[in-house]
Amino acid sequence: MEFRYLAQAPAITSRTRNMIRDALHEFHGHKQAILDAGLRRGEKTVLNHFQIPKLELMQSVVPSIAQVGCLLQWSADTTEHAHIEVVKDPASMTNHHDYDAQVCRALDRDERCRLFNTAIRLQTTIGDHDDTTISDDDDEGNHEDSGDICPAEVLCDIWTAQRQSTNFFEVAHRASNVDLPPCTITAGSTAIHLNVEPTYRRQSIEEVARQYALPDLRAALADYVKRERRPSQRKFHTFGNARWSGPDADLPFSELQIWHKIRLQQKSYHLPNELGSTFTINAYPSDRD
Repeated sequence: MEFRYLAQAPAITSRTRNMIRDALHEFHGHKQAILDAGLRRGEKTVLNHFQIPKLELMQSVVPSIAQVGCLLQWSADTTEHAHIEVVKDPASMTNHHDYDAQVCRALDRDERCRLFNTAIRLQTTIGDHDDTTISDDDDEGNHEDSGDICPAEVLCDIWTAQRQSTNFFEVAHRASNVDLPPCTITAGSTAIHLNVEPTYRRQSIEEVARQYALPDLRAALADYVKRERRPSQRKFHTFGNARWSGPDADLPFSELQIWHKIRLQQKSYHLPNELGSTFTINAYPSDRD
């Protein structure tokens, strides 16, 4: 309430600004005593935190006033209304657990419904335009000067991706002329793109096998190296078959680089000149949780 009173004041001087800052510092200096006494309570249980959005907002009040001055009119109507639509109403539809994920899911579904309704209305408008007849005045070209936006263009703008996808096959072709290890490689109709920096630069094979639960990793790498060393061998590697190499096979290296994220792009099977969508694949070591 004190914050709202100060916000509605006609002007905030440096003295008032310092009072807001000192009050916030004083609260942070004594808030642990409130938690230790169990006075911070929810509807049913004792809370051990002060995760309050308005309290978090207070952190930026004093620096904002110092940088940009007092906001005109100090009206909170817009943000209060947005708080109801974006936070309170979606939160009321949750099971009161894991608010963040459920609120985001509710907002996402609400947006999809609004876009779907917009698309249906535009599609209906397009049909109405197709059924109308062109008058004699329209034959003279007057309809071109109306300045109306075609509903089909709006519909295309909503559902069409705005970014042009990168052709990783061309990137891999250009990288083949460079002496450095390429970040983009191709295997048949699939292009694989890696970040320049791996997630882990140097990890022993034994550590990788243990961390990622791959007991036959050394044998699989040995099979891979044997295939690559044979010029006449077809460069096609299968997964899941029995390993030809033993678990203690010798390798020309002892450490690996690990990427947790790669991007894949494939060409269409029936139309090789058309590129498919680009996918990002994330792979992390197993976790008990």
